[in-house]
Amino acid sequence: MNNEVASILEAIKIHAKETPDKLCAGDKKKSATYSEFWDMIQRAATYLKNSGVRKDSIVVIRGVQKVEYLVAALGIQLAGAAYLPLEKAVKDDRILEIMKFVEADVYVAEKPVNNENVKNISLKELLKIVTDKTSPIETFEMPKSNQLAEILFTTGTTGKSKGIEVTFKTDIAIAQNVIDSVEMGKDEVELLSTPINHSLAIRRFYGAMYNGSTAILTDGFVFVEDFFKLLDNYKITAITFVPAILDMVLKFAKDRFATYDSQFNYIQMGSAPLSEADKELLTKMFPTVRLYNTYGATESGCTVILEFNKYADKKNCIGRTTVNTTIFFVDENRNEIEASFKNPGYMAFKGDMNMRGYYKEPEITKEALENGNIYTNDLGYVGDDGLVYLLGRKGDVINMGGLKIAPTEIEEVVVTHEKIKDCACIPIKDEITGEAPKLFVVMNEGCEFDQKEIAKFMLNKLEAFKVPKVFEVIDEIPRTFNGKIIRKKLKELNK
Repeated sequence: MNNEVASILEAIKIHAKETPDKLCAGDKKKSATYSEFWDMIQRAATYLKNSGVRKDSIVVIRGVQKVEYLVAALGIQLAGAAYLPLEKAVKDDRILEIMKFVEADVYVAEKPVNNENVKNISLKELLKIVTDKTSPIETFEMPKSNQLAEILFTTGTTGKSKGIEVTFKTDIAIAQNVIDSVEMGKDEVELLSTPINHSLAIRRFYGAMYNGSTAILTDGFVFVEDFFKLLDNYKITAITFVPAILDMVLKFAKDRFATYDSQFNYIQMGSAPLSEADKELLTKMFPTVRLYNTYGATESGCTVILEFNKYADKKNCIGRTTVNTTIFFVDENRNEIEASFKNPGYMAFKGDMNMRGYYKEPEITKEALENGNIYTNDLGYVGDDGLVYLLGRKGDVINMGGLKIAPTEIEEVVVTHEKIKDCACIPIKDEITGEAPKLFVVMNEGCEFDQKEIAKFMLNKLEAFKVPKVFEVIDEIPRTFNGKIIRKKLKELNK
């Protein structure tokens, strides 16, 4: 793809001309070639404009795993507006709260929101319009690279929910990162099992569109047969998972899933770290498939990628940086440092894949973004092998008398014990070492907790100072929908 392309829309338009009959996007019931998809986007933009979507406005759209959602989102952009995607489970009060915050008066969804000040546009009606060859098509100016393309809201599990401003230039840079990260082929057919309102799925979709390959949507893993029908009917060659959905596939259909080894080129996980146990299992199941875990954030997309079946022996490794990403490390005052295992630094990222800022939040923006660089609270370093290593987030990494302990290293060992269902580690105060690890554990049904047994098990796999002296058995580890541990809640339990 020409580097002068300013938007994903422009890339789709080019592919529609060059490969009109190639499959572009699909779902359980419908699909579209590049020519058909571009035609629908133009009809959608015309309909949306005539229905009240104004240039430079923000349109809120509710996520649904269907082709018409993709058409509507891109139609909003072609009409000169930006879209703000929300998950399908969000409540009406929250929808209206967000719409008020971003000054949006148009809402696109399968079901309307009940408010007299909102212009509701039905996705079902839009689908009828865009598939009607007699519906009008107006000519639209292509968006410029520095224009606002989307506002992506974070979940707010660890603080206030924030609206992340993404430009078309950023979308292109992330799409290039996505393609580079997994060596995406031109004829790739990638199944997106994650919610399409989520940044991971949006960006995987954009990668496919920029590349001229194919993206297929599925509604998670609701029905086993539907999942496998998609794999067969579309001849899926790649899959994007979040760990929570992958766990469901492994739980209910592991053996059947493993039979697709010769069909897949790669499987990628994102949004949350994958457990070492799942990495080992996938490596055995798919010996000829490239297996990836991606590191990134909504603020800075697809920055580091790990092909974990190639680097299984490298603990805490998150892989290599992607094509548009420059990584550097800073101290608490944002002074650049030479980070190492003994002296890790806060990871920072430079590149066009970074957000423009947080919507209407200049003070919060300054905390994360300075001179175009994204600064994180994640401690890490680049090893002698040129790969990036992550110890954890500020406040999560345990500083035990100067020795840094990554909580994930403890968790990945403990969760392999046959009696342990789940676990999570946090730092607690210690009079001698300053901090020490505490482990919360969830026992498998019918199993009793035996601290000496668990500690002995850990001593065989970890250095002695990493074995917690304090344990607590709880019913459930708090996690986000995509599997991330909510350590803040565990720290509150410890007070």
